[in-house]
Amino acid sequence: MRKRVMSGILAVVCAAMILGTGVSMAPMQEVYAAQGNGNNQSQNEDDDGNTTTTNPERDLENAKNSAMGTLQDYQRLIDPDGKKSAQLNDVITKAMNQINAMTTVAGVNDYIAKAKDQMDNIVNPPSDNTDEEEEEETAPANADHFLMVGGNWVTPVANAGQTVSIVLPVVNMGKTMVTDAVVTPVLSTDTAVWPFEITSSSYSQTISDLPGTDTGASDMDRRRELTWNLQTRTDVGTGYQKISFDVRYRDSQGNSQSTTLDTYIQVNGTAGVGADGQASVPRVIVTGFDTNPAEVHAGESFTLTLHLKNTSTATSVNNMICEIVAAVEGKDEETTYAAFLPTAGSSTIFVDKIEKNGTKDISLELEAKADLSQKPYAVDVNMSYEDEKVNSYTNKTSVSIPVKQEARVEVSEPEVMPASIEVGGESNVMFNIYNMGKTKLYNVQVKTVSDFLSGGDAFIGNLDSGATGAVDIYLMGQAATTDDGMVTLQISYEDETGETTTIEREISLFVSETSYDDMIYDDSMMMDDMNQNQGGGTMRTILIVVGILLLIAVIAVVVILRRRKKKEQKSLEDDILDLDQEEEGEDDEIS
Repeated sequence: MRKRVMSGILAVVCAAMILGTGVSMAPMQEVYAAQGNGNNQSQNEDDDGNTTTTNPERDLENAKNSAMGTLQDYQRLIDPDGKKSAQLNDVITKAMNQINAMTTVAGVNDYIAKAKDQMDNIVNPPSDNTDEEEEEETAPANADHFLMVGGNWVTPVANAGQTVSIVLPVVNMGKTMVTDAVVTPVLSTDTAVWPFEITSSSYSQTISDLPGTDTGASDMDRRRELTWNLQTRTDVGTGYQKISFDVRYRDSQGNSQSTTLDTYIQVNGTAGVGADGQASVPRVIVTGFDTNPAEVHAGESFTLTLHLKNTSTATSVNNMICEIVAAVEGKDEETTYAAFLPTAGSSTIFVDKIEKNGTKDISLELEAKADLSQKPYAVDVNMSYEDEKVNSYTNKTSVSIPVKQEARVEVSEPEVMPASIEVGGESNVMFNIYNMGKTKLYNVQVKTVSDFLSGGDAFIGNLDSGATGAVDIYLMGQAATTDDGMVTLQISYEDETGETTTIEREISLFVSETSYDDMIYDDSMMMDDMNQNQGGGTMRTILIVVGILLLIAVIAVVVILRRRKKKEQKSLEDDILDLDQEEEGEDDEIS
């Protein structure tokens, strides 16, 4: 009975776990799809449960604008090594052509999902082939040499009428070396193919060598980058656009080969024409910025002035709100903070109107954090505005503000030993240099300025933030001091821009003429000389003298005792002799 009850309980628990798993899986899939497709609902609920309606046209535009980024992010997710980049790029290109023709947000999202399925089938084809068959299918026609666009690349933004840098990262995914690669962009007068001004007869660039995988180096180390600085045409449309490059190269056998590389850019057009030939939305861009003062120092306040331009010649923009968002520093949520903060009030600026093809300047006073490193910091400008028909739009751009961190250098009190020397004598000078700032010090060195001393130069090298440099130099007297004996130490260093800074410290060191004395040193003078030369040898000398005296005393005692013993022995012998003579006299008398 007990076994039956336990079996029943176990069956109920297992069923509950299976049902719970099934229930939890469905919502997770829905959330993933919503995140991946970038779907913007036309209706949303606020915190109070009220339903609000957004602009369908704006939602459709936002969905189309985010589609390219969504598909590229998904490409990086499923193909991090870039082995299927050529095929995946074709899928993305075809998908964007269809997405741009969609009239609803749902249609955009459905086609994004369809494109993702196609990308999944390319990376993980549904087949039962063996490993050898799969290797044969995925290998390029020229298996030894396969050129492709390097991964981890950010899509550049080309604004109408402005210059943009197009960087093409090229990597050889083949086994052996590729040489003499000539890369030429595919030019055209059609802005849909080449949205840049043609100002040169040749845009070709050469890569001398592209190492293969047989070198053992990583893809990043084998990557080579080519850069073109191009002027965007003023009549370009708006949207994502493919740029193609023809590549001719020689393989390891010296044979000529060719391929085509594709990359993508985001084009922001001006008035009137979109990528699909339809009327485009008004664009407000940041044409430049100024700071007052010109150099922004960490821990100080400055005024940021942004130069805005309404690129549309068809409509003015109204009720603009500009939000200034500074870069965030720190490694985790508990220690993050904005690099720049407004000195007073909010970081949001209101602009009532910018006329057609008009400009406007906005300013905001900011304070740079005191502990910022010396480097440029990005500032995002989030803009929202309306056209003359009260249609709402958003745009985002950014500027980069260099921050200069003042160097903080402290020097310890120098130790001079001895503080007075003769001509030809040496003195030792020791002190420390402390880098108390947030920036690195380069080429730190010390020089001594004196007319009566030589030496005293030292090279410390580079000092990281918080590091200490020890200085130990020797100075030799060349001439007698004629002034107050003050010697100048010059400590110089360079910052990251190469600018040299010099600080000075003074020490007191007297140099006297060499003294010559012909007098004969007595014992006390010799003792003084020994004390000066050996430092602390006085006690040793005293002990030696005492020992010598004791030895002399012992020898004297031994000599005296020996002499006394000889005298006593001789006296005894004399007494014995006298006694013998007396006994002989008495014998003579008896006889």
